Parts: sequence; structure tokens; C-alpha cells
Amino acid sequence: MADLIGFTSISLLFLFTLLLAKRFPSISNILFIALISRVLLIIFGHYVTPLPDSTADARTFHFTAVYMSNEGFSYVFSRFEGPSPQFISWVLAIPYSLFGKSILMAQSISLLFGIGSIILGWKIACEIWNDKVGRKVAWTIALFPSLALYSVLVLRETYMVFFLLLSLYGITLWVKDNNLKSISLAIAGFTGATFFHGAMIVGGIIFATIVGIKSCIRFFKSLKNLYVDYKSLILIILYVSFIGLYLTNKIRVPYLGTFEQSTNINNLQNRTDVATRGIASWPEWTTINSPLEMIYKAPVRSVYLAYAPFPWDVKKIRHLIGMLDGILYMYLSFLILFNIKLIWKDPIMRIFFIILLAYIFVFGIGVGNFGTGIRHRSKFVVIFILLAAPFLKNFVFKKTKT
Repeated sequence: MADLIGFTSISLLFLFTLLLAKRFPSISNILFIALISRVLLIIFGHYVTPLPDSTADARTFHFTAVYMSNEGFSYVFSRFEGPSPQFISWVLAIPYSLFGKSILMAQSISLLFGIGSIILGWKIACEIWNDKVGRKVAWTIALFPSLALYSVLVLRETYMVFFLLLSLYGITLWVKDNNLKSISLAIAGFTGATFFHGAMIVGGIIFATIVGIKSCIRFFKSLKNLYVDYKSLILIILYVSFIGLYLTNKIRVPYLGTFEQSTNINNLQNRTDVATRGIASWPEWTTINSPLEMIYKAPVRSVYLAYAPFPWDVKKIRHLIGMLDGILYMYLSFLILFNIKLIWKDPIMRIFFIILLAYIFVFGIGVGNFGTGIRHRSKFVVIFILLAAPFLKNFVFKKTKT
């Protein structure tokens, strides 16, 4: 019965992708290749051998959803807790309670968000550049190994990637039209991502700060010209209210805690100590033991988050897969750094770049081994891809004479 529900879900996903392909013909072939390759991954992992990272957390999320769904649909809604590490289980418990328990159905839902991420990445690139760059972004998201893997597992990463891209799409539109709807879209995206992992709110805080600063500039310019820019004034009030609540510890975010907790050096030291464990742990010397060490070890931990494992970290054959993943990040980083002046001049890419640095820093503090680091950096690899996309042609494609 569970497999029947699962294959019905996969069939519906094929139908939905067909509709999306007709709606977006420019990337129809990319959508179908992504879908077919991922469905094959699901079948292989279900019937042949478990996929990497498909046990442990993935099974915990699934069985927690099963437990909640056993009590019925109304009980599931009564268990809503807002943002939490178990939010994905609550989401999955809804269809489980209505249609039955099926891990294949849960994987199909993950894949649905994975397909949506390809479309959003393409739309963002088209808004910033053109369809040619948009297709490169879509291809890269479709074929990037970690994105392909996590889009077929019962894990939070594919959901966070989708909502992060939704927020980046809102930012893109806001820079172009300064519209309140665009701000709302960006906030909705960051909020959705934060429900699955509290640290994703960092991007929202960065964006809110940028909006607050620009609103202040516009507001004072309007006063100088003897009129009141009410839209900017409203945004300033909302920003000051939010920041005020956070700075006074009235808002608590999962993973980060309150402002006081998130900036407490002892908490940060304990977090790095606890996270640095296991055979895949980062070197012991990267653990932060004092406020002074935070200054020079935080950047090192950020490097390890983005690119580990390095050759000297490889202790098992499976670690080679992580090293290859790190090499892809190095390549994207090279493209970004090689063209950093062009990126910094573009207001949209500049915001993306700042948000990327913030995520690397925050997760670099909280993570301590490259096993979980590979998963965590996949949450924001789409920003790497978007920043590097317009420059891939310099290394991959040959210029044709016209």
C-alpha cells in the first residue's frame, strides 16, 4: 500500500512537471532531465541500496511524521510549534494523515520543491541577466550533485533551498522596482526557510537592514525636498520595531536563540566544541576557546565549512565524495572572486554576496565536521551558483563569431 501511494505521488509529480514544462518551454528539457534522474535516484535508494544521508536524520523525520499522523489530521494541527528542527515532520504528517504513510510520497514532496528550485533559479537569473544565463543556472541546479541528492531525501535542505530562492527572487524584484510586494515576497521566503532551520533568518536580518538603511536615505531625501515619503517611513518603523524586539531578547530563533544567547562568547565556544566531533570532525585546533580566538579561527572555520574535506582530512573512501563536492565549491568561488569587482558593482549581486558571507560565517561557527558541513553548505549553494553563473562562459564555452 505504501508503495502504491508512493508511485501515485511520483506519477502526479510527472504530470505536474509536464504542466510546468509547457508553462516554461525554455527550460522544459532541463526540468524533465532533472525529474527523471532524481526519480531514478529515489528508486535506486528505495529498492537497491540506501542513498548517502538517507538514514539517521531522514528516518527520524519520517518516523516522527508517522507517529504524529497516527493520531489523525486534527491532532497533527494541534502539534504545530512554529519554527523548529521537527517542522518538516509536521509538514509531512499532514499528507500522511490524509493519504497514508509512504516514504516515497515524502521523497516526491522533496522532489517537488527541488523542481521548483530549478524554476526559481532560472527566473532570478533571467531577471538579472538573460535567458542564456538563466538556462545555465537551471542546468547547474539540476545537475549539482548535493542538490540532486538532497532533493530526493526526507531532509530539510531542499525546502530551505526553495524558500531561500524565493527570498532572493523577492530581493531581485525589490532592487528593480522598490515595491512593497517584492519586500513581502523576500520576507515570506526567509520566513519559510527559517521554519525549517533558525539560522536561515540571518539572510532576512541582512536584507531587512539593507531595506532599513535605504528607506532612511529615501525618507530624509524626501524631507529635504519638503514632502514625506510615507512608504519609507512605514518600512523604517517596521525595521526599528523588529530590530528592537530582537535586541531586547523578545524574539527567540531556533538554533540562534535570543540576541543575547547568539552573541554570548561562551555559548559560541561551547557550540564549536560540541560540533567538533566524530571521524569527520574538523581539526581540534579550529575549536574556539576564547574571545580572541574567535577573531582568527572564525574565518578558518568558514573556509572548512565551504570546502572541506581537504585531502589531508580524507580517512575513508566515502570522504572522497565530500572532497569532490568541495572542489565544485572551490570552482564556483574562483569564478566569484575572479569577477568580484563586477559582482560588487551590481546592486542585486552585491546583496546576494553579503548574504552568502553571513551564512558561511554563521554556519562555520555552528558546524564542526565536514559530514554535516556538506549538508549545511548545500542550503545556500544556490547563491554560489547565481553569483558565478554569468562568468561560466569564460571557462566553459567558446565564443562564436557573429
